[in-house]
Amino acid sequence: MLLTTVPVRTAALGLQIFVWTYVAILLALPVFGVAVGTALGLRSPTVASTIIIAIASLATLATTLGVVGRLIAYLIGIHLARRNFYRDFLNLFGWTIVLGIVILFWDTLESVIPLIASLGSLSLSWIIDLALFGAGSEVNIEPRRGLIALGVIVPTILLLEGIATVLIRRIWETEPVTSTGNHSSHTLVGGGRLEQLLGDHVSQPVLTVARERWLMERRAPNGLLYPVFVFLFAIMILLPLFSLIGIPLLLLVVLSFGLGTGIIFGLNPIGNKYRVLPMLFTTVNGRQFVSGLLLATVVVSVPVVTVAVFPISVISSVNFVGMTMLVVVGVALCACTASINIAVGMGVKRREFGPVPALFTEVPAYAEMGWAQFIRLGATFVGVSLVGVPAYLGNLPSVYESAGVIGIPIIAVRLGSLLLTTLIAAIVTKTAYQIAVQRYQDYQME
Repeated sequence: MLLTTVPVRTAALGLQIFVWTYVAILLALPVFGVAVGTALGLRSPTVASTIIIAIASLATLATTLGVVGRLIAYLIGIHLARRNFYRDFLNLFGWTIVLGIVILFWDTLESVIPLIASLGSLSLSWIIDLALFGAGSEVNIEPRRGLIALGVIVPTILLLEGIATVLIRRIWETEPVTSTGNHSSHTLVGGGRLEQLLGDHVSQPVLTVARERWLMERRAPNGLLYPVFVFLFAIMILLPLFSLIGIPLLLLVVLSFGLGTGIIFGLNPIGNKYRVLPMLFTTVNGRQFVSGLLLATVVVSVPVVTVAVFPISVISSVNFVGMTMLVVVGVALCACTASINIAVGMGVKRREFGPVPALFTEVPAYAEMGWAQFIRLGATFVGVSLVGVPAYLGNLPSVYESAGVIGIPIIAVRLGSLLLTTLIAAIVTKTAYQIAVQRYQDYQME
């Protein structure tokens, strides 16, 4: 109905205004505070207006660029989907491809597109010149550079708005609304590589739960978004701490990939099964369900942790036994993370979940509302990090060198600490597993 009542240009402009308004609401209060504070400090009321103009210009440029990038990703994604490629994979990680191309061919882009060269010549100091333009002679700035910055940003926004209109017209008016690709379905039970590998040792319900979890993540990769929180936690909190104490950063890599892989398939067990909970509880028992999620996690974590740890271990001159132990520790931390997440997730009542828009798909997902889930997520990060304390201590030079002085071999201290962390992770995993199974059996649909 929208496309029959307004021109595409109006709809495109409305989309831009909607995004910009959302950003403006978030920025309004802090920007106003900075503007008023600076004006009072410099005793120049006009500087408040130029500060607001500078920040509003940058915010508008950023939002317009973001809308254009999202439309390009969507357009490429629907073309790949028709060719049976995985659309969401591009939406998730396509920005890395674009960023890599821009970095590699920046010089070429500058020579071909003069506007990019103009943008490259801008620096943060030019934006500051624009922001403090209203202060006049009260501050040491170059007003000419501030005006040039504004003169480059405004045409760029208009150009991007035109590109967004073209993209929206292409998506809404020329692209078919249905896919012509072949979307055949297949059974989750039996006949897969997982059965060939583990069919003699693992029951069919456990294998089915694991395969179903992988399939969910492949079609709607909500769990794949959460490792971002892990790496932010590692970079912003653990990295400074490790560097200050002197813990080898290789252990931070092991911990990060263990946490990151463990969080993907173990998080939100009720929300992921929300629509089929009655059928789930009547067809699969607690041990089979929790074991299936753990299996899905461990099978993926082994190659991921190995690929992440082995090359860095070679650079760090760690011997083969040390590399193997580090991989074992990483997989153990992964299983520990997944089991804790499952146990914690099984403790959330069904009424606390609600439908939320799922990123990169039109299908809504069920998630716990509010901040409680993020608080528990942070607690899980801290708890699993503490499991690794023996490994951190045993690989501190001050610790294993002191042990060497009293006759304990250094290699024994370092490998023994890794083994101790693995054992602690196994105990925590087992305990959390039992809690999760019990909570599954006691779960009430209400």
